[in-house]
Amino acid sequence: MGIMGLNVCVGIDAGTNSSKVAYFDVNENSTKIIAELENFNLLALREEAEIYFDEPIFSCVISVSDNFSRRQKDDVIFSAKKSGFKNVNLITSHEAVKMFMSNNNTDINESILTYDFGASKSDITLFNYDEIIEDEIIDDVCGNEFDKIFSEWLVERFTLNLIDKKILLNQAENIKITLSNSDYVTWRDVKILREDFERLIHFNVKRSLHTVEKFKRIYKPSRFILTGGCSNIPEVKKIFRGFEVIDNIIVKGAAIKAASISNDTSRNKSEKLNTALKIRELRGKLMELEEFLTRKQKDRLYILFRQAEGVSAAEPEIINFIENLINDILKSQD
Repeated sequence: MGIMGLNVCVGIDAGTNSSKVAYFDVNENSTKIIAELENFNLLALREEAEIYFDEPIFSCVISVSDNFSRRQKDDVIFSAKKSGFKNVNLITSHEAVKMFMSNNNTDINESILTYDFGASKSDITLFNYDEIIEDEIIDDVCGNEFDKIFSEWLVERFTLNLIDKKILLNQAENIKITLSNSDYVTWRDVKILREDFERLIHFNVKRSLHTVEKFKRIYKPSRFILTGGCSNIPEVKKIFRGFEVIDNIIVKGAAIKAASISNDTSRNKSEKLNTALKIRELRGKLMELEEFLTRKQKDRLYILFRQAEGVSAAEPEIINFIENLINDILKSQD
């Protein structure tokens, strides 16, 4: 890309079985998914981001599970810094969703139900702007479980007892992904229909719907969002009809947060530069006036200068006070 001097901060979704890195373009109000890996590898994600921007990347915002302990969060920060990130910020999945919704001008004062249908678990969360109201994790309704069920069916259907289980699981996952966009896939010269796979997972997906219905009945949420890798499976969309499918909402929210941090950093640098230039200009005026000032006026002004230089752009009123004081002295000389 060759976008130099951007002080880029990227967003990362630290998934259990996969991870993603994204960048939010403030000018276009859009998110670019830079890379997606099958495992959690922060060094590889950073390298992908550096290739994309053609410059070093030292800052990131990483989204982690709302259920992460303090130690787990510390481990993520340690891993990020070991991978070359110097500035590391963590946000929870809930906060990432809030960032995404707020950026899209969504009123989230009302409760929102999200179903994050991931690889290692399903995470059903009901929240409003201030807090998570209730959260429930279902470990056995997820992409990994679907791969396991599907691979066992393949073994039974095609008598594949001698095949390596890990290889078969990977092949089952690839077939699952292909069937999300096709009615069938040819594997080992045999046609496997989407309906074969959907019949195998139907009961599990339907079972998790009972939890969703419980949340809906008790809290009556105003909006429903389906996300996660498995949200693209047609049978999942069919069972969760009425849910808005938003791909990659977690990493998009992290990227939006990263963009806000990057903009704040750039703004602070600009403010500090403007303050330094203003102080230099005022010091020049002070030197011109020095012979006309009393000792008391000199001492007072130099104390104010030291205060202004110490707090930099954080206290612009000090700069304004010095400027007004010097202007008053100038007027008295006329």
